[in-house]
Amino acid sequence: MIAAYYKLEMLSDDLKAANKIKVGAKTPRFDCTEFTGSYKGIKPFINPKGMLKLSLMDCKDFVKTDKKRMAEFALVGGKNLNFSSLYAQDGSNIYYGYPNGKPFLKDGRVNPLFQFRNDLYIFFIPEDFKQIDLFVLPYQKGFAMELLQSFFEGDFDDDLNTLKNSSNTFFNYGCL
Repeated sequence: MIAAYYKLEMLSDDLKAANKIKVGAKTPRFDCTEFTGSYKGIKPFINPKGMLKLSLMDCKDFVKTDKKRMAEFALVGGKNLNFSSLYAQDGSNIYYGYPNGKPFLKDGRVNPLFQFRNDLYIFFIPEDFKQIDLFVLPYQKGFAMELLQSFFEGDFDDDLNTLKNSSNTFFNYGCL
């Protein structure tokens, strides 16, 4: 059921500088350091160097919608492409989200995630917000609440540990 796992981390300033990444940016940047599995929906977010980086943004800063529908955060890639909004569940460190389901983006570009619109993302984010564990569940968007409950109850703990323990390096940033 879980097709892929991506570990996204905030890199130290030294690692950023060594990899020619802007140091001191206001918007938190998360780089993928490890992964397991495969998910084609991630490809639009990989830069020419082969890095997968997403920025964590407060939705209040750029989303115009009813506050009842608004997610707390969004992960955004290059070219202002929204990977997913992050919806919190009862103040826990487990969030869920999914790709934009519209065929076209607001600026008229074709939405590269449209074909993945029914996929579900589960995010584990510690209180310090230094790391994001992303789990991809294809075609499970319609079961988000049931699957979140299963995550809360530990039904996926063995699967999560297996995915994390069998992860590979996504991009070699140097010594982490």
